[in-house]
Amino acid sequence: MESPLLQQGLALVKEAVVADNAGEYQQALDIYIRSFQFFLHEIKHSKQDIVKVVLRDRVAAYMARAEEIKAALATGMKPNSGPGASTEAAAMGTGSTGRNDKTQICEDAKDEEFDLKRSLADRVGLESVKNQMLELEHQLALDKRRHEVNPSLPRTKFPHLLFRGPPGCGKTSMARLIARVLRNLGILNKGHLVEVQRSDLVAGHIGQTALKTREVIESAKGGVLFVDECYRLSHGITNDFGPEAVHEIMSAMEEGDPCMIFAGYDDADMDHFVETNPGLYRRIHQVFTFPSFTTDELAKILMIKVEESGYKLAPTLQCVDAIVNILESHTSLEQRTRMNGGIADHILRNAKRHLDARLDVDVPVEQLLVYEINDLVRACGDVPTPPGEACTTNTALTSGTGSYHSTRSSVASASRISSMDKRSSELTPALVLKPL
Repeated sequence: MESPLLQQGLALVKEAVVADNAGEYQQALDIYIRSFQFFLHEIKHSKQDIVKVVLRDRVAAYMARAEEIKAALATGMKPNSGPGASTEAAAMGTGSTGRNDKTQICEDAKDEEFDLKRSLADRVGLESVKNQMLELEHQLALDKRRHEVNPSLPRTKFPHLLFRGPPGCGKTSMARLIARVLRNLGILNKGHLVEVQRSDLVAGHIGQTALKTREVIESAKGGVLFVDECYRLSHGITNDFGPEAVHEIMSAMEEGDPCMIFAGYDDADMDHFVETNPGLYRRIHQVFTFPSFTTDELAKILMIKVEESGYKLAPTLQCVDAIVNILESHTSLEQRTRMNGGIADHILRNAKRHLDARLDVDVPVEQLLVYEINDLVRACGDVPTPPGEACTTNTALTSGTGSYHSTRSSVASASRISSMDKRSSELTPALVLKPL
């Protein structure tokens, strides 16, 4: 069974191939590059030699195609149409590597091994949306059974969904999980995810937006089209072509393929988006609301990310309360609310820099991969301050002792205290997939 990181890499490279075949070369290049970090991590840490060998072959094909695209774009020329046969076969899991089929890694992650409830149990917090997801799967499974008993009944239609919530809450990962559910139930025949934003749909001249949007829709057929920051399609400015994209999307929603998921903030802009076309909201079957993470959940996410990166936390940091204490003392409520799960990535990137700065090259091996308290405290201090936040930090560190002390402005301190008081009563858990 594939690891979560390998699944992420496989999902990304399939998106890259779809974009590549659709002629979206810059997008394909960006996704190819993003996928490499997951494959290289798996090659480095996998305990199965055969997996490493197969992955090296496939990554070589992906890298060759990425270099081809990069070279063509640098000279202003158009790359050869679509990826080579070996690259596409590798990405779709259909190619032959000259080895027994049992050694090949299936990008579809073998549906018979998929268990939604078990997958959700591995994710951090957000119980209300987990329950919502399980209810959706249950309803779709019952409809499938009804059709099997009575084939004259209409088949289950593709559900179209709306995701509302701040960034960093795992909305994209949730969309991938929904794609697996739909494929597992036979509602989708591919189950791939095509992630787009306004720039991927809207062109600069009349008529071009409809063609561009239709190409994206065609590439997503049999899978899920995930429209991120969808509210940007309804700016309402003069001569804007966003509504043209929405109209084309509406037609595809009526056809029922692909499954559409619209994502954005839980605010007035999203309200305006669904009001731009009278039939848009009518075609959306369900709304998922993703609230901000509690500090406890952010601490758990950070600890999971450390473990999956191959690093470790010092013994004094190997409990959730210790990480919560650091987050609440050295980051503000505004930082945590705006970044959500993304703040863990910021902290760990900064922590590695501070870890590297204090280590000698010949340091004992056991110290190479261990974050100490001061690494995390300094890393929190490097997290960008959101625009408009009246917050200053003065951190006094006791060198070599692992102790720390931090003072903040009264505004930030009040926010932090308010966050601690209201965490359990105001922040309702929703769905977040296990961070990768």
